[in-house]
Amino acid sequence: MDCRNDACGQPQDKDIMDIPLDDPEANKAATTIQAGFRGHMTRKKMKDDNPREEKQQVRK
Repeated sequence: MDCRNDACGQPQDKDIMDIPLDDPEANKAATTIQAGFRGHMTRKKMKDDNPREEKQQVRK
């Protein structure tokens, strides 16, 4: 894509996200995705914290 033309900086007229926000199925899907992502971030944080705790326990 060539961004030297004038169209790159202009907002698009067409709405990309044409999902009704009051749809119960869409809300359920969004909740499932958010829960999965939050779990991923929590596991990642716990994985990063564990080596530090193990090193501190070894020194005692």
